[in-house]
Amino acid sequence: MAILIFIIILLILVISHEAGHFFTAKFFGIKVEEFGFGIPPRIAGIKKGETLYSFNLLPFGGFVKIFGEEGQDKENNRSFGSKNAWQKSAVLLAGVAANILLAFVIFSIVSFLGTPRGLAPEEALLYPDVRIAIIDVVLGSPAYSAGIQAGDKIKSVAGNVPKSLEEVQAVIQENKGKSVLMELERNGDVLSKNIVPRLDSPNGEGPLGIALSWIRIEKSLWYKAPLNGARTTYNTFLGTVIGFSTAIKNLVVGQTQNIQISGPVGIFNITKDVTASGFNMLLMLVGILSVNLAIINVIPFPGLDGGRFLFVILESIRRKPISPKFGAIFHSIGLIILIALMVAITIRDVSRIF
Repeated sequence: MAILIFIIILLILVISHEAGHFFTAKFFGIKVEEFGFGIPPRIAGIKKGETLYSFNLLPFGGFVKIFGEEGQDKENNRSFGSKNAWQKSAVLLAGVAANILLAFVIFSIVSFLGTPRGLAPEEALLYPDVRIAIIDVVLGSPAYSAGIQAGDKIKSVAGNVPKSLEEVQAVIQENKGKSVLMELERNGDVLSKNIVPRLDSPNGEGPLGIALSWIRIEKSLWYKAPLNGARTTYNTFLGTVIGFSTAIKNLVVGQTQNIQISGPVGIFNITKDVTASGFNMLLMLVGILSVNLAIINVIPFPGLDGGRFLFVILESIRRKPISPKFGAIFHSIGLIILIALMVAITIRDVSRIF
């Protein structure tokens, strides 16, 4: 199920991005030769009209092959190379815009359906529908070994229904080294977990290795949901830009151990965990990934949309086209580097898991 959900998420992200390029190119009368999911070699394809729709071996992204995309065939009005700078820019940036739009729609829906919000103890007293929930589980801890997950709500501990975070912590402290029955609620199901709190625990982890908080599900009225969706999109975009900037800074100074970047394997692992937290949290993940995809593609690196957009800007400044042959070689090298980087990140993700 987790693999199926992961593939569906990839399809949604890639198809929405490439559809931005596809429909914008069609709008300007540009011929689209291929719409591909994944990176070649090709596994299967079907041709409808003038476009081949293909499924490729490496599921790391997708592409739209546009006629004359390297600036050639300018005499043909169906060529990308025949269009002016703003039309080329619109086609190149349409994928980024599509991902931002997708994130906005998803965040708006999630805002309407309801999102969990952590509350301070004094704030929790104001609401009758608050619950004590587990917001983090330490890898390798007793809670992790017992299958407890972030997002689980505590119904009872050792037969007692807790009325405060301190009460949960006190019961756990009293039963260190003994088996404790915890009743949890996950996606509407009640789970019973027998768990033994550690007598000695690493600093800051506690006997079980969990972090607790008061949680309340907050829902927006339908007419406020788009505003909250726009706000969440902006905050996610800003936070992701800051995260990428920090990663680049750490790479420059050689602090690679502090770089938190995941590839397909890492994202699959995250998806598997988030799926257990409910549909709303899974939607949030798709929205966050969509913003990440938009930002990555707008980076002015060869092979990415941002790299091609940079070429359009340079051509406008120089008032002279860049050689199609040079452009093809330049972007091909960029794609090779990106694939190599993806393989390296995947190896790192696998090593983290095991």
